[in-house]
Order: sequence, then C-alpha cells, then structure tokens
Amino acid sequence: MEVALRDIAGQLGGELIGDANLLIARIGPLDGADARTISFLAHPKYRSQLAGSLAGCVIISPALRDAVAGRMAAIVSPDPYLYFARLTQWWARRIRPPALAGVHASAVVHGDARVGEGASIGPLAVIEAGAVIGAGAVIGAHCVIGMNAAVGAGTRLAPRVTVGEGCRIGARGIVHSGVVIGADGFGFAPTEGRWEKIEQLGAVRIGDDVEIGANTCIDRGALDDTVIEDGVKLDNLI
Repeated sequence: MEVALRDIAGQLGGELIGDANLLIARIGPLDGADARTISFLAHPKYRSQLAGSLAGCVIISPALRDAVAGRMAAIVSPDPYLYFARLTQWWARRIRPPALAGVHASAVVHGDARVGEGASIGPLAVIEAGAVIGAGAVIGAHCVIGMNAAVGAGTRLAPRVTVGEGCRIGARGIVHSGVVIGADGFGFAPTEGRWEKIEQLGAVRIGDDVEIGANTCIDRGALDDTVIEDGVKLDNLI
C-alpha cells in the first residue's frame, strides 16, 4: 500500500511540514527507515536516531520542529505516540480485508441463538442455544459460544476462542486466538484423602473495549461472577 502524506494528515490531523505528495509505503522505526517510511519520535532518549534516519516522514512533538526542518517531512502532534497508535489503526483498516457478514456454511448456529445484523460467523464455529451475537461482531473459525452466552456489538473473536455458558463480553472487544472465557475455577474440598469438586456457579462478565491476549484464560467465579471492567487490556498467556 502507498499513501500520500496529505491523506494521512487529512484523516488524522496534525501539522504537516514538507512534501504533502510524498508517498509512504510503510510505518517503521527510525532505525532502518527509508524514504518511503513514516516513523515517530515519542521519547527524548531516541532523539539521537533522528540525525541519522533516512525516514521520509517522522511524527514529532512541537519541540522538535526545528530538528527536522529541511531534512525530512514531518507531522507535528502534541502526542506523537498517540498519533502513531491511531495511524496504525487507520493503516490496518486499509490493508486488512473486513470479515464477510453472514454465517459460513460449515458453522452450527442453534435455532434459539440470535445473530445481529452484519455479524460474521466463521467456518466450523458453534453458537449454542440462547447465545446472542451483537451487530457487526466477528466470530472466527472454530470458536464456540456457549449456551446463553453473549458477544457484544463490534467485538472480534479470533479463531479458536471459547466463551462458556452464560458468560458475556461487551462491545468493541478484541479476543485473540486460544482464549477461554468461563472455564471452571480451581476449587476442591478435601475429604478422606480425596478431593470433592466445588461446582463453579458464577459466570464471567467482561465490559466494553476490552482486549484479551492469546491463550489467556478467565475462569468463572465459584459463586459470584468474575468481572473484567470496561477498557481493560490483557496480554498473552494470563
């Protein structure tokens, strides 16, 4: 993909200095950048990399405007790191094809489940009775959405995610491959040299705008629900 700097600034704002028609082909670090790379400088300790960088454009704070004058194009932003984050989102939307709305022929969707408008149900996914899939949600291949579970509008589940019975995740979430939501917590009562299972009767309730890394497990509560609030970000393997 190539995009002109004027299009980036037009979409994301910022003060553009230099050639607005310069074509950018990648986002990359200052070290190893070339004339078609847009980079960013968010921390003063990396300022030394700016002098030797061949980047076509760099996202900088107002304090560094003079440091790049006449050397390369720049986009000036009060928060270069935030600008960089939003640039990656915009870039990803342009290069990643959207999921196709509808239910794949190999998916199994119970007649009592509800699938919202524009949702995408991938190959070999299973949506059990009473489950609710919000509008525009994406359920990847081999996902299992348990009985009476719910996935909020616009939430994206990568392949091989399990959402257990009665568990819920809110809107605009991102759940990476291998995540299990709603497995039993570890509860046993000792009796006469053996262990008696304590049934885990709670569920899992996850808020909006939550991202959960690959192969993370969120167990249901023994009695009350396990609760993950809005906006929480979890890494892999938690």
